[in-house]
Amino acid sequence: MIQSATEEEMSWELDHVFFATSEPGALARELVELGVALTPHRTHAGQGTTNTSAMFENAYFEILWAHDRNELRSEIVQPLGLDERIRWRETGACPIGLCFRPSDLASAPATWPFATWRFKPAYVTVGDGIPIVTPPRCLNEPVLFVSTWPRSVAAHEHRGARRTLTGIQLSRPASSSAMSPGFEWLVKSSLVSVSDGPGYFLELEWDHGRQGEVHDLSAAPIRIRG
Repeated sequence: MIQSATEEEMSWELDHVFFATSEPGALARELVELGVALTPHRTHAGQGTTNTSAMFENAYFEILWAHDRNELRSEIVQPLGLDERIRWRETGACPIGLCFRPSDLASAPATWPFATWRFKPAYVTVGDGIPIVTPPRCLNEPVLFVSTWPRSVAAHEHRGARRTLTGIQLSRPASSSAMSPGFEWLVKSSLVSVSDGPGYFLELEWDHGRQGEVHDLSAAPIRIRG
């Protein structure tokens, strides 16, 4: 499901998933207890966030939290709603982000099957910013964006990634408004599966769930099948 979808001759695949939270320590501890290795913390200058990631062979899962509230609430970051997404328990915003990658990294955005706008905080020093699919201030959808950088296989191997991320399921409140065009295209192309539920919920599957293990995390609405 997450490996590819084809629009004419271009295919798309999942690059990474993030979950925004005000409780990063608790979420990280639960992942470590499941045997997941996490990367050192990295601060995003100009975006107001810090992260740590679990590396898979084909993608990665990122925990995102607040580092600088002034940057988070700045004019450049506000369209993403990261401040509200981190405080999802009180704001009701969607805390999930999904990044996809085109098979042709040199392709022009005009050839993509959805419209994008550019986000360029200080830490993005190459190119003209990150293409964002989600409309500005659309907080009831995940942050959908595009990576146009080559995947660093060496970074994944350095962390000893031994699992493959093979599935992603997203639930959102049944009362949510209609999907934006870009989100709808990704769902129809089977790059992400979405269902209605009582609230936002993220289910990740690694290695096709061969071990038959199911872990519901207590620090976040996340289920992991392995």
